[in-house]
Amino acid sequence: MRRVGRYTKERRVRSAWYGTNKYILWFRNLNRWQKAAVILIPIFTVMLLIPLLTYAYFARDIANVERLMNRNNTGIVISAKNGEVLYRSGKAKHRDVVPLNNINKHVVDALISSEDKDFYKHKGFNPVSILRAAVTRHGGGSTITQQLAKNTLLSSEQTFMRKYQELFVSIAIENHYKKDEILAMYLNSVYYGEDAFGIEDAAQIYFGKKPADLTLAESAMLIGVLPAPTKYSPISGSKEYAKERQKVVLERMVKNGKITNEQKVAAAGEELAYASKEESSGIKKAPHFVQQVIRELKQRYGEEKVARSGYQVTTTLDPNIQSVLENQINTNMASIRAQGGSNAGAIAIEPSSGEVQGYVGSYDYNDKDFGNVDMVQATRQPGSSFKPIYYAGALADGTITPATIFEDKATTFPGGYQPKNALRTYNGDVTVRRALAWSLNIPAVKIMEKYGVGKAVRTAQDLGITTLSRGTDYGLSLALGSGEARLQEMTGAYAVFANGGKKNDVTKVIEIKDKYDKYVQRKTTPKNAPVISEQGAYLISNILSDNEARSGMFGRTLSLNGKKAAVKTGTTDSQRDAWTIGYTPDIAIGVWVGNNDNSVMNNGGGGLAGPIWRGAMNSLAGAQSGEVFKQPGGIVTRDVCRGDGKLAQQAGANTYKEVFLSTALPDGGCNATKKEEKKEETPTQQQSNTTDNSATDRANSALRNLRDRLNNATNNNGGTNGTTGNDGTNGTGNTGTGTGDGTTGNTGTGNSGNTGNTGGNTTPAPTPPPVDNDRVRQGAQDSYNALRRAIGQ
Repeated sequence: MRRVGRYTKERRVRSAWYGTNKYILWFRNLNRWQKAAVILIPIFTVMLLIPLLTYAYFARDIANVERLMNRNNTGIVISAKNGEVLYRSGKAKHRDVVPLNNINKHVVDALISSEDKDFYKHKGFNPVSILRAAVTRHGGGSTITQQLAKNTLLSSEQTFMRKYQELFVSIAIENHYKKDEILAMYLNSVYYGEDAFGIEDAAQIYFGKKPADLTLAESAMLIGVLPAPTKYSPISGSKEYAKERQKVVLERMVKNGKITNEQKVAAAGEELAYASKEESSGIKKAPHFVQQVIRELKQRYGEEKVARSGYQVTTTLDPNIQSVLENQINTNMASIRAQGGSNAGAIAIEPSSGEVQGYVGSYDYNDKDFGNVDMVQATRQPGSSFKPIYYAGALADGTITPATIFEDKATTFPGGYQPKNALRTYNGDVTVRRALAWSLNIPAVKIMEKYGVGKAVRTAQDLGITTLSRGTDYGLSLALGSGEARLQEMTGAYAVFANGGKKNDVTKVIEIKDKYDKYVQRKTTPKNAPVISEQGAYLISNILSDNEARSGMFGRTLSLNGKKAAVKTGTTDSQRDAWTIGYTPDIAIGVWVGNNDNSVMNNGGGGLAGPIWRGAMNSLAGAQSGEVFKQPGGIVTRDVCRGDGKLAQQAGANTYKEVFLSTALPDGGCNATKKEEKKEETPTQQQSNTTDNSATDRANSALRNLRDRLNNATNNNGGTNGTTGNDGTNGTGNTGTGTGDGTTGNTGTGNSGNTGNTGGNTTPAPTPPPVDNDRVRQGAQDSYNALRRAIGQ
């Protein structure tokens, strides 16, 4: 047995030294020729193996024009759904070869004269040129074939080994292709600057032409930039250097007999007209969308693979929808700034597929303070726009119905929580329909209490909201949107309602091809995974699209022109965030307005985000006929008793119609009273069949609120936001500086105050006349709207 201990290691070291010393002694005993053989034979073996191994590695690419032209493409190209390029980086573009007969002869002559005058004589490399370049240490050593090998197969690394590989790859290319084919491949793959790879791109980007239409002067200019495209580009580089290079190319063409001296002089004197400059690289449109696509690709495939694979990505973005969102935000920014806001974001999603069709991350991407922040992905409190999330869950499982009654009054909830309504007033018994349509906070918290915070979080997660986590104690304040969410995920959740309760993952990519034009990702079929019942989705859509129910609080500010959509606003504490999200079966649009630094504004969701949403939805919602949201099976319409939300035995003067889950009907409650003889009504006197309060009740409530709040509101907000001066008292027109601010409904006589922002000293409203059921309804609604604007709600 061999002993292993402290001396064993030393013995091994001594043994290794003796072995090495033996070889050194052996080498020293060799004669000169033997020593030379020992050194040179391995070197020659390696030098022989390198070209063989290089050829074996690239043989498949060299033998196939398709692979040869596109093997070395790197970077990425991101396009909109219609093919419009949004972003391009590197050389990621699948290129088809433009044949020489479709390229002006001047281009070919200029290339050969300038880069490789012996092109048609050598077999891939020129020993004389290589020797001259080695002695002078100045370019000119590589042939066109060698440059093609470098551009398409090898790297631009300037090492002996890479140049050695280039030599043998160029010989292999010469053995596979004719000279004209090599010329065509070179012209179609070389970089011309301005993000132009290939002659077709270069002719279009520089001159707005096809390669066949290039003039002598233009051809010489394009070939002239090849040695240093960034430096010599006449568009983004030095025009002086570009002109000098053009003259050098023309001189060489004369020297090689391709043109006459007269042609040279004429071409040199020609004033070239360049195509209007577009950003030659980088993001061209929808910058935050592009950034998000790149981020998601790197997360899915890895950064290095994305960089090396030459991906050509077709996205879901619709340039028309993108333009509508951008234009609506731009149009409303002056009003937003006047009310304390500075930024806005918006997203449009197709419910049936989950495809993102429009995406504006910030008002101005180039703003140095906040432009790069993507507010579509930022987490912010959604305010009341969160209410439909748990209302929908509670409606779907029968916890509540649209007719369920909750008392809207000052309430202290467990833990001492005391929420307030936006107007700091209370409305007594209200139905679920009115509570959501009017965005009342007290009933919302009661519904959350009844449904359960845990169930609300699970429902939100099922709908695609990832920022809320199970097990977190959000408390009942979650009912009012205290948990942060992303605009993309909130809009995606609303898109589930629009799609009948079926969820599709929000997606931005349709398909991906690599540099060989092979599919990496193909368009997939939407999952349409049911996450909430079709009946629950219908009930929430029915309430959110009830213009009549909503008008009692918001007027017609969110109603579309001749179309119908479901919509909900949201405003956080102190009006730091303003949301409006709404949808039709065809499109869901979400809008956020606020300040990135979370500072306070002077208005909320309906007044700031609402106009952007309404303008975009008016433009983008498809044609409609009949009921927009189709009533599914399992939903029934019943007569309901006013005041208690119970079923009536039959329709009568004290009943209205409501929709219910067939499995969650209220108890019976009242006998119908005899209807009074119906008098002819004007259009303004007609009510929704789902409105559960009489015109008199609504008018009295509105005017009581008006009396209670008017003095305080007008002392601090005289003349603010004079957008409805036509309803005011003694208004003075467009300057908005009169004594009225639209607070007295139809009794006023003032002119329009659409641009008023600085009016003063409002005169308190006169004592209202006795309430009349037939005449005061519309005035009460207008009064409500004016009061909300006056106090900044």
